[in-house]
Amino acid sequence: MINCVILCGGSGSRLWPLSREKLPKQLLPLVNEFTMLQNTIMRFNKLSATMTTRFTIICNIEHAFLVQTQINDLQQPVQATIVAEPMGRDTAPAVAIASLLSQPDETTLIVPCDHVFDDDKFVESVQAGIPHCNNNIVTFGITPTCPETGYGYIKTNIATNATIEFVEKPNHETACKYVAAGNYYWNAGVFLFRNKDMLQCFAKFAPDTLAWCKATLECSQTIMGILHLSKETFIKCTPISIDYAIMERLCKDHDNNSVKGITIPYKHLWCDVGSFKSLYELLLQDGEDILPYRKHANNIVKGDVILHDTGNSYVETENAVVALIGVDNLVVVNTRDALLICDKNKSQDVKHVVNALKAQNRIERICHAKVYRPWGWYCNIEGNDTSGFKVKRIAVYPGKKLSLQSHEERSEHWVVVKGNAKVQVGHDQLVLHANQHVYIPKKTLHRMENIGDELLEFVETQIGDYLGEDDIIRYEDDFGRV
Repeated sequence: MINCVILCGGSGSRLWPLSREKLPKQLLPLVNEFTMLQNTIMRFNKLSATMTTRFTIICNIEHAFLVQTQINDLQQPVQATIVAEPMGRDTAPAVAIASLLSQPDETTLIVPCDHVFDDDKFVESVQAGIPHCNNNIVTFGITPTCPETGYGYIKTNIATNATIEFVEKPNHETACKYVAAGNYYWNAGVFLFRNKDMLQCFAKFAPDTLAWCKATLECSQTIMGILHLSKETFIKCTPISIDYAIMERLCKDHDNNSVKGITIPYKHLWCDVGSFKSLYELLLQDGEDILPYRKHANNIVKGDVILHDTGNSYVETENAVVALIGVDNLVVVNTRDALLICDKNKSQDVKHVVNALKAQNRIERICHAKVYRPWGWYCNIEGNDTSGFKVKRIAVYPGKKLSLQSHEERSEHWVVVKGNAKVQVGHDQLVLHANQHVYIPKKTLHRMENIGDELLEFVETQIGDYLGEDDIIRYEDDFGRV
């Protein structure tokens, strides 16, 4: 049995406006028609050919329902536990939680879900690392191809593969020395170990984190198949990475009886999809188009794009046509509500735009114009929180329903455009079909339910002085949000 733990947190701010707080990059289809999470599950599902594989997916509570949906959409057998964090606490608490959830003698593989590998080759590397798990924390080092300053490094003993040191992101001069030395690898953030060995490391190097994680699991509860970690205890865990909390200290520990570190070199395809430049370079490598992307000379394009005398650019548009003439080395990303244009070599600086949006309290940092919910999705068509009116297109999956709710500040008009709906307004129950409508006064109980076999869609017009999403009082809810 191997427990594959997928770390599915983070905001992916350097890929804004594609990646946002409510729908980050790990839940987006960035490199093919599958999301980064789905690709990671399929990659390590290949381990099932030689051993039983169980998945533990650790994510933010806001994303748990999306994770559940994306697992189901794969339509292949996946044995998975979803662990919902009430807030981010970096990777060390997540690793401790995962180690506590499995049996002490079982083997655990920790992997990020925003990296791309040669799947078959990396699975072979993991299988090669399993025999070394006894009393060792196994890491996987990426053979560096250039003096990269954006990655951490792992220093190793070439003769024995012993892990000597975990090194933080270096400056360019130091990175050049690392590459020339030949015994430094990029840190991929992948770890393989027996649970009891990792828990021994936590007991020695991070006992407070271990104690609070144990207390968290004692107070947590499972709701609709998702393990919700206790907010009151999990918040007391110090936010710290597994590199700082365990690995750096493990490398400096010279106790002959303690757990050691071993690094397995990996020399094949790897990409940390951390910027539009890295995404562009990854997609350009392949000899053929990778749907839904297309190659146009040295350009990568997605959507309705027209290029003339343009080169070395990444261009993506969600709906409107985008035309580029006489430019080079650009990133152009056009979504329903945001447009990014930047020099491809400056794509790491997108994070500064995200910081500016945060300082201005802009909703474009947090969510897309199309927002997913456990029951379906909605898309803002017109208006904002303070414009006096707002128009939304809303879809409800078959058999699902919105919470029973009311609003203090707004009234709503619903017009069904597709499907069959059961609507509660106050104490009245109505059945509506396409081209029928209903009015909901402010402070009135209401609910929409899809009673058909197809997607239910309706247009909602809100009218009021304040139209924010926080103006919702829930009385009943199928998804534990009351």
